[in-house]
Amino acid sequence: MLVSDHPQNGENKGSGEFNGEDFSLTGKDGEEEREKEGPNGLNKLGSSSTAELHPKVAGAPETAGGKQMPPASVMTRLILIMVWRKLIRNPNTYSSLIGLIWSLISFRWHVSMPKIIQQSISILSDAGLGMAMFSLGLFMALQPKIIACGNSVATFAMAVRFLTGPAVMAVASIVVGLRGTLLRIAIVQAALPQGIVPFVFAKEYNVHPAILSTAVIFGMLIALPITLVYYILLGL
Repeated sequence: MLVSDHPQNGENKGSGEFNGEDFSLTGKDGEEEREKEGPNGLNKLGSSSTAELHPKVAGAPETAGGKQMPPASVMTRLILIMVWRKLIRNPNTYSSLIGLIWSLISFRWHVSMPKIIQQSISILSDAGLGMAMFSLGLFMALQPKIIACGNSVATFAMAVRFLTGPAVMAVASIVVGLRGTLLRIAIVQAALPQGIVPFVFAKEYNVHPAILSTAVIFGMLIALPITLVYYILLGL
């Protein structure tokens, strides 16, 4: 029993010595870390303590530096400036103005366009229409569904196009002074399918191209029966 007790005491001594060495090592490491940190450690403690003691003072620069939205007049002015810059950089704006000016000159002074310019413009317009149709088909092929915008949105778009459109055209035509056959023709023309050019602009500026693509495709499919209904109802 005495022999067996000595190794245990030795083990306890050894373990006590190791523990003492561990304590001494950790104590040395802690002292070295404190010496390395020096005033920085005090600064860290001081900064955290001051932040805890004075939370309002610490948060004051953030509240003082918070940005406020400008008034509505300034925002409207900025939006108008941005829209104007986009319009003056768009070649379609200049082409529309040039076409309007030429139409007025041609109507007023009966000036005809040279054949070479007329045929060149016709070729460019036909090529642009074909490329627009190709872009529309490519966009629809990349969509996960045939109706890219959803059934409810597509139904609403069709109702706006074939019901609200002719109604607005009828009101505008009456205000302008159209009556009789011209008024009915204007209403039927308002019930025609959506053109391809709005989709080109919607895709260019990323403004709901899915809705426009659905309106163009399905508008072409249902335009014929709807146009016939308007044609019959208006007595043309």
